[in-house]
Amino acid sequence: MERETVIITGANSGVGKAAARQIAARGHRVVLACRDPDRAERARREIGGDCRVAQLDLARRRSVHDFTDWARRALGGVDVVINNAADFDLSQTERELTPDGFEKIWFTNHLAPVLLVDRLLDLLVASPRGRIINVSSKGLLFHPFLTVNLDDPMFAKRPFSVSKAYYQSKLAQIMHARWLSRQLTGTMVTANCVNVTNVKLGTDRHPDLPLWMKRVRAVKERFAITPERMAETYVKTALDEGPRNFTGELVEHPFKVVRPPAYATDPHCVARVMDLSYKQLGVGPAVSYEDPEIG
Repeated sequence: MERETVIITGANSGVGKAAARQIAARGHRVVLACRDPDRAERARREIGGDCRVAQLDLARRRSVHDFTDWARRALGGVDVVINNAADFDLSQTERELTPDGFEKIWFTNHLAPVLLVDRLLDLLVASPRGRIINVSSKGLLFHPFLTVNLDDPMFAKRPFSVSKAYYQSKLAQIMHARWLSRQLTGTMVTANCVNVTNVKLGTDRHPDLPLWMKRVRAVKERFAITPERMAETYVKTALDEGPRNFTGELVEHPFKVVRPPAYATDPHCVARVMDLSYKQLGVGPAVSYEDPEIG
């Protein structure tokens, strides 16, 4: 077994922490890239193995730059990036902006992972087993007609909805993985997306929720799987040999490839979403491949 370096964002709790534990138990080096270094340090001690903590606040562009600069100096190479962290506070009712002026959910859940991967892409390409894993949500099934609002993805002109903001960002992450799979044609790197299902995370995760919403979540918890079971799909996608044979796919628990929403597979829609993403970031992609389907 070749020892790999795996970066997991938001790995101090939930599915990310469970995946970190399973990957470290296989003998790989795991980097817990988290906003709160104290919580991440507690998680590191629980996980054991070759596990490191690095601060990464995906709501701050400077933090993404600082983290990737640190990764280059400290890690020597990167084999896997799992974009697990996400912002989804059901009690949020008003649009919030990052210090850089971006709508917080759109930047944290989509633009920051795009920037993170882009700045580490040369290290991933240099790896003989480079893998990029984005994370989406099975909850998109309840939003079959959702698209990325190209005119106003950050809710500057339309009424804010935390649910619409979150699922728009998760739809964009499916498209990002699909786009990367095309851009990385000719390399050994794969890019796939994992759809997270209903996971048991505790009803106290959002203490400010209205009582009726807490009751709904308590019912959902009864039918939820554990973070450890969901993490198994992360780990298989990140480390097992099977995923070497596919890229640009959407994977669900218990490790099965499923069909993404039709909108997310349309090459023209994918190109427009990613063009918008890089335009908002103000940078050009680290790699550029002209897709013959788009011409």
